[in-house]
Order: sequence, then structure tokens, then C-alpha cells
Amino acid sequence: MVQTISALFFTTPFLLALLVPLAGITWVVAGARSALLWVSLYLGCILYFPNASWGLIDRSDGSDFYNRATGTFFFSAINVLLFGLVLQALVGRAWGRLPPLRHNLRLAAILFWLILLGNVLLGSYLDDVYWYQIIGYSGLLNVANFMLGFYVFMACVNSPKDLDRLITVLLFCAVTRGLWGVFRFVALGGDPANVYANFQNLDIKLTFFDINDSLIATLAMFVAAWRLVNVKSLSVSAKCMYAAIIALELFIIFFSYRRTAWGGIALAAVLFAFCQTRGLRNSLLVVYATVGLPALLYKFTLRSGTSGQSVSFLERILPDVAQGRSFSLTTGRFAELYAAGLSIKESPWLGLGAWGKYDGSRFSELAWHRGDYGWMHSGVLHIALKSGAIGVAITVFVFFGLCRYVWRHRDSVPPAQRGIMMAGVAGVLFMLPNWLIGTPVIEYRTMQLMALCFALPYMAIAVAHQPKG
Repeated sequence: MVQTISALFFTTPFLLALLVPLAGITWVVAGARSALLWVSLYLGCILYFPNASWGLIDRSDGSDFYNRATGTFFFSAINVLLFGLVLQALVGRAWGRLPPLRHNLRLAAILFWLILLGNVLLGSYLDDVYWYQIIGYSGLLNVANFMLGFYVFMACVNSPKDLDRLITVLLFCAVTRGLWGVFRFVALGGDPANVYANFQNLDIKLTFFDINDSLIATLAMFVAAWRLVNVKSLSVSAKCMYAAIIALELFIIFFSYRRTAWGGIALAAVLFAFCQTRGLRNSLLVVYATVGLPALLYKFTLRSGTSGQSVSFLERILPDVAQGRSFSLTTGRFAELYAAGLSIKESPWLGLGAWGKYDGSRFSELAWHRGDYGWMHSGVLHIALKSGAIGVAITVFVFFGLCRYVWRHRDSVPPAQRGIMMAGVAGVLFMLPNWLIGTPVIEYRTMQLMALCFALPYMAIAVAHQPKG
């Protein structure tokens, strides 16, 4: 008996070492048969969990959902799950269980993978560059994750019903999280990750500080509004439900107090208007101009905390970039962008590598970076710093490639799928301000939701063009 127990004790680590990869392989093979289910679970995690550490007073180590397991695996647990879903998609495609991927972004993907491979090879050769800087989240890792996420989302839909199920998951998560946001706003003082109240002493209460929650609200609101306007057979209860979703998600965005969110929803709203008939389009544009724009400008003044002070209107709505009646491109919010631009000039075509940093020490007002100058508030300049003008050109090509593909197929997609197609485009437009003056590339959640937005139009077009029968 003792010998048996000793043998089991000795062999258990080896059995576990064999069972873990065996379980992983089994999950990949079995999961390939139900790709939509696993992708829905993954998407649910992305939709529900925010990048919550920024703006909190108590920013304890590991408080961010997207940092979980980085101390053990280097990559976060959710990132490891993404890798697993990619393997599932590859297996499913090898078995012919998944539809072919039809899009016009292959060249851009190949070029960016070559840039990433070049970074790995060059970084490994340089003595002063460490491996974790090459594949760190402050470099280009999330660009790779974006491409992997795009592939996974594209591979999970095999029919119009699959696409509808995925959109149902999106709407359910958006509504339930939105209801939580409203409850917390009304009863619990709003989002605790409130950088304006916690660090700028402004009397502001937020729904969600994370820009991605406003993006999710925009996607849900666009789909709900599209169905409310374009589906003629809706029951009264369905119309009330979609109207309530629009009101809920608009509340989430309006009381996020994020200027990038307000600019993004304005772009998405204009796109929605131009997708409608001429009469409805003109009516919507009038409402935007007479109600929406004044309301946003009023909230701008409340957000700055200067509504009652004797300063210029420009300084009221943009206090961190305006001085008097003019913009300052070298101080305030733009100081880090100016510093990054000076460093990018050292290698404008290829950039400074995924490990590259700009010289921010010359600007005393950037001391809050605490020496971490590997990122800045601009996705475009981040790409330029890490991969130069070539990387920026590829990024622009991806944006225009999506628009070109949608424009080419706009009239051949039925209204049901067209709403989903345009919702994806609306999500991309919504994130444009954040790409200009935000931090999308260093945020895992942002890049995965961007991958979803980019994938939705291609998914909608693909299922719409499937042969009948």
C-alpha cells in the first residue's frame, strides 16, 4: 500500500504534465465544432470587464482584468485564451467546417506580420533590448492581437443565424452592463475609476470611464436604432425595447464625460443619418444640430469645471489644450505628442522599434509618466514611434480598405445584414478620435473591440452573399 501511494505521488507531476497539453488539444479539437460558443464566451469577457486601473485612487498591482496571469505566463490569461481560439479556428478551417475568409486586408496583415518579425529578429540581436520589451503590451503586441482577434471573429460565423446570435450576445452584454452603469451612477456615486474627480478635483460623476464601454454602447445603440427604423414588422413591445436600448446607451455615452466618446458618437450618428432615406436623414441632421450639438457643448463646459469663470469659450470646452483664444501644440495635453514627434524624427520611416521610447525627460510637465515614455496619448503616433511611417501607412490602408470594401458591397447586402455591416463601420468611426488623441494600442480590450468592429462588415457581407439552399 505504501509503495502504491509512493508511486502515485511520484508519477502525479508527470501525469499532470501530460494531461494539461492533452486537455488543451481536446479543447481545441472539440471547440472547433462549436466556434461561435467559445468566441461568444470570449467576447462576453471583453464586453463585461473594463481596463479599470486608470483613474482609481487605489491602483493595487494586478487590479486590471487584462493583467491576470502575466506574472506566470507573461501573456495575460485572456490573451492565452485568444491564442487557443486561433488554434481552434485553424483546426476548424483545416476540417472545412468554417467558411473561407473573404476580405481585402491580407496584404496589410502580411506587411505588419513582417514588421513584427523584423522587430523580433532585430531586437534579439541588440544587446540593450530585452525580450519582454520586444513583445510587451506597450509595443506592438496588441497589433498582433488585433489581427488574431479579427481572424477569430471572422471564423466563428457560418450563417446569418450565427451572425444574429453573435449580435444578440453583444446586445445582451451591452444592455446588462449599461443597466449596471446606470444603477451605479444613480445609487453608488458612479464609476470609481474617475480621473476627473479623483485627480482633477472636478465635481463630476461618471457612468463608465473606459472608452470601450462607450464604444459598446454605440454598437448596441446603432443596431437598435437600425432595427427600429428599418424593420417594418416590429411589434409595439419590440419597438419599445429598442427605443429603451437607445435611451440607455445614449445615457451611458453622454455621462461618460469622455470627449473622445462624444466626438465618436457624433461621427457614428452622422453615418447613421446618411444611411437612411433622404427625409429621415434631413430630420436627423436637424435634430443633431438643434438638440445634440448644444447639449454636447453644454456638457463640455460642465466637464471642464470652468462654466462660471471669466475665460474664453474655447478654454471652457478644451481647458487642457487651449490658452486664452488659441491652441498650444507644445504644452498641456499635447506636450507628450510634441516630445514623441521630436523622437520620431530620428527614424521617421522605420521607427524606433517595439521597444522604442521617446525623450520625454526634457519636458517637466511629463513627470507624471515616471520615466515610462514608451507610450503616449495618440494611437497614430504610437504606431509611428514603434514602426515609423511604414506602419502608419499600413494602418491608414486598413482603414481605407474597410471603407472601400463596404462601399463596393453596400447595395448588395440585405437590410438586416446591412445594419450590422454599418454598425461595424460606426464603431470604427467612433474610435477615430481615440486613435488620434487616445491610447488604443497599449490596451488589450480596445484592440479586441476594434477587431470586432472591423470584422463585423466583412462577416455581414460574407453571410449575405452565401448561396441559397
